[in-house]
Amino acid sequence: MHLVQARPRRVFACLAALLLSLSGVASQNSDILNLHLTSGGYDNYLWRSNITAVQVLFTSSNVTDRPQRFVAATPAGNSGALSYFLPLNSSERLSVQLVNNSLQDATGGFNNVGVQGYMSFSTDATMGVTILGDVRAMRDYVEGNGTMHEIFNYTVAAANSSYLHLHRDWINSTHSLDFILSAQNNMVFNITPSTNGTFTPPTVLFKLLNPSSLGTISWMVVCNETTFPGLGTSSLFLDPSQAANAVGAKALQGLASGTNVNAQQISFLTYASKSLAGGWRFLTYFGRDTLIALRLLMPIFTSEASESILGAVLERLNSTGAACHEETIGDYASFINIQNNMSFLGDTPFYDYKMIDTDLYVLPTIAHYFLDLPQGHNRASAFLSRTATLNNTNINISYHDLLARNAAYILGRAIPFANSPHASNLLRLRPGQPVGNWRDSNQGLGYGQIPFDVNTALVPAALRALTRLTQSGILVLENQPDAGVQAARYADVWEAHATELFNVEVNAPTAESRWKDFVVQTNLSDALLGSQVSSKNVSFYALSLQDDGTPVDVMHSDLGFGLLFASNVSSPLLQRVVELLQPYPKGLLTNIGMLVANPALSSNRTQIDVLDRGAYHGTVVWSFQQALMAAGLARQLKFCDNSTMSIDLEPAPSVTPSWCSNKSLVSSLKAAQTSLWASINGGRSQIFSEVWSYTFDNTTNQFGFADLSVISPQGTESDAIQFWSFTFLAVADPTGTTI
Repeated sequence: MHLVQARPRRVFACLAALLLSLSGVASQNSDILNLHLTSGGYDNYLWRSNITAVQVLFTSSNVTDRPQRFVAATPAGNSGALSYFLPLNSSERLSVQLVNNSLQDATGGFNNVGVQGYMSFSTDATMGVTILGDVRAMRDYVEGNGTMHEIFNYTVAAANSSYLHLHRDWINSTHSLDFILSAQNNMVFNITPSTNGTFTPPTVLFKLLNPSSLGTISWMVVCNETTFPGLGTSSLFLDPSQAANAVGAKALQGLASGTNVNAQQISFLTYASKSLAGGWRFLTYFGRDTLIALRLLMPIFTSEASESILGAVLERLNSTGAACHEETIGDYASFINIQNNMSFLGDTPFYDYKMIDTDLYVLPTIAHYFLDLPQGHNRASAFLSRTATLNNTNINISYHDLLARNAAYILGRAIPFANSPHASNLLRLRPGQPVGNWRDSNQGLGYGQIPFDVNTALVPAALRALTRLTQSGILVLENQPDAGVQAARYADVWEAHATELFNVEVNAPTAESRWKDFVVQTNLSDALLGSQVSSKNVSFYALSLQDDGTPVDVMHSDLGFGLLFASNVSSPLLQRVVELLQPYPKGLLTNIGMLVANPALSSNRTQIDVLDRGAYHGTVVWSFQQALMAAGLARQLKFCDNSTMSIDLEPAPSVTPSWCSNKSLVSSLKAAQTSLWASINGGRSQIFSEVWSYTFDNTTNQFGFADLSVISPQGTESDAIQFWSFTFLAVADPTGTTI
């Protein structure tokens, strides 16, 4: 642990006032959210009242493969505290747990608010690495192989045999956070101050007076960052009586009332001014995550909920019209501003625009809301006349003009390929950036630079949406009266030529050889390959392209983006969907869910290791990707048969897609839909989780659930709640089973 001298500004001056005013009285708000869920080996406690929102984590009592860890994370400034606890005697097993029903609000002087509770210790322990301040700094340590930034040092404000008060002033002293521990039943502290100032932490021992009984500590985490009002379930979800169809009414049962616990969990992530990506690691604004989630959840959301998300997106557009990927606020904003040689900005939020896909979700999502859904009808004028209020370069600019800025930006990005449809003119990762789409890493794209989803689905979808919005009169681009016509013309070119550039074909003998090699390398059974050897070549679309246009020949689930967003899906793409939705390793389906990548047929055999079951975007299951594929399939089938079960509403195309007359293809798509849902339902117990991996039983040839954080070399853990992981709430199971 590397620490430098912290600046104890105001610490001792305010300590007395803080201690005198800290309160153990719970909020009187009747809408308190108090939930407990277990995920990935951690017990998660979600607490939200009228004054604060905090997610608390403890390592689960039955978990023995990792240290005991405490986390308290709040959306206010994306702030929190993290502390590890280690057994004093390494031969003994330590368990540190939240005492049942002990969570309460905590309030204090200097606008400090937070949460408090009691934790129990099963044996003597020592305090390990402890971080106070920003959740991003906590993530840097947990996910960055122990990375710690010296600037985030804390000070010991007070300590004795029954009391420990850790304090941190923010870098620019605008806010602070306190983590306070007090010995209670059967507990005493033994604290040795650091002899090196605050370059190293104190040694803190927690000693049980009676080793045969549990020891108890009261704890408190409070911060004076700005909190913001949350949206309750009744503000978030439509009442079943407001549903547009019977399928929607069934899906909405228990959501607005909050009797469905999933409604309460997603409520924890939704606020009047923005929604958050997930917790505990992403309790801040992420544009892509919320836009994808909104597109799927919008049919069951209220106008208030949808417009809070859309408004947050428009408020954070930059001067070119690009959409913000991630908003960094609080103490970490000061840190980034310092890194960018802009320390004079203090904790002014930092907006990240490095992704190339987030911009492309804006127009399709807004068009669907205002033009297709009852909740958005006749609301466009009032919504788009609002003006931005964030203290950035957009302040006082109307939402309409911000949307027009995004539209012009999208139109400009589409021109090169529309004029010359070659791979060199496709959208690629920004210079110097290793990420650009939802796969969020070099490895996730198989080290390609040109993502499939962005170019084959999202660009043409954004162009088609631009045309719809201008034709409806909702959107007007100044000095570009023919923007809608241009966009339609560009979309024609993108739809006709982009997808074919990702085509991969593997001859039958090579495919058989690679499949057999793959099951050996991945310790699977060759029984998964079946007994019949096919004489047909295998065709699929590449995950991405290299800079020179060479395909990264990895099967993947991103065809779902075309199914959900695209207007003119081709027969070849639909046939590839059919072929994808067959059992792994020939396709993506397992008995516990649909995988997001399959490198079995890759000519670059190193991809088998790059995209293995321990990789965050490898041969693992992402819940939202399943929802995307399922909703997209239903959407396409409904274009041919309006009786197809779907919660979402979308007018049928004016001209029925030509592929609808291909009865064999339609039949194959319906069979693929059945197979997909069998796979989804096999993993139903995890359906609202973010991501999970698999184990394989060679005796039964069945897959089982595996915790990605345990098998991942990077220790990447899944969030217990993730906004886009609740999208199945708005996706109908064609078997009629309620999600």
